[in-house]
Amino acid sequence: MQNVRITTLAFVITVISVHFPVIASAQADFEGVWNAQHPPRMGQPPPDEVRLTPAGQAEYDNFSFDKDPTLRCLMPGIPLGLVDPYPLEIVQQDHQVLFLYEHFHQVRRIFTDGREAPDHWLPSLIGYSTGHWDGDTLVVRTTHMSPDNNMWTAGFPFSGDENTYVIERYTRDGDMLTFRGEVHDPTYYEEPYVVNGRWSFAPEGEIWEYECIPEFGGIL
Repeated sequence: MQNVRITTLAFVITVISVHFPVIASAQADFEGVWNAQHPPRMGQPPPDEVRLTPAGQAEYDNFSFDKDPTLRCLMPGIPLGLVDPYPLEIVQQDHQVLFLYEHFHQVRRIFTDGREAPDHWLPSLIGYSTGHWDGDTLVVRTTHMSPDNNMWTAGFPFSGDENTYVIERYTRDGDMLTFRGEVHDPTYYEEPYVVNGRWSFAPEGEIWEYECIPEFGGIL
């Protein structure tokens, strides 16, 4: 009986020593407040590098700046809302990662518990996001996005068709958090529309009150 107990205990210790470090290293630490440090053009591609379909080109040519939704105090969608100059707070939980944006007080839930986006979910500017960890990189897939979304304030459009989605990858390197976003919209783009961004860790940072007044052009 004693030998059985010793063998069982050794097996438990072996399982703990093998599996616990794997679980612990599967999630990088993104917790805290981050200040935007985006590259020129806020991480958007140069216009001459965006390959639009004929339908996408027609939408782009029909754009005027008064159609910019943020000037009407409508929050930016994905990915436009990812590359704004405002701080971001990240909260990690067992079943989700919360992105709390100062800009428009957006609250974004990225579910990491293996669920899929439900069929009944209505399209919205921020869509429905699910994610998983690929080593230390958080990979996010966002679907159910509204056609009222825009890729950029310059007027690059978004069709909102059922086959559209966005893939984002977030990686931390020291006090820098970087991301790459790919917009898959074959109705309007011949190849994915790619944006990049980065934030610097701000351990003493805060998320402030945000106010948008359309009578003064939206953002104050």
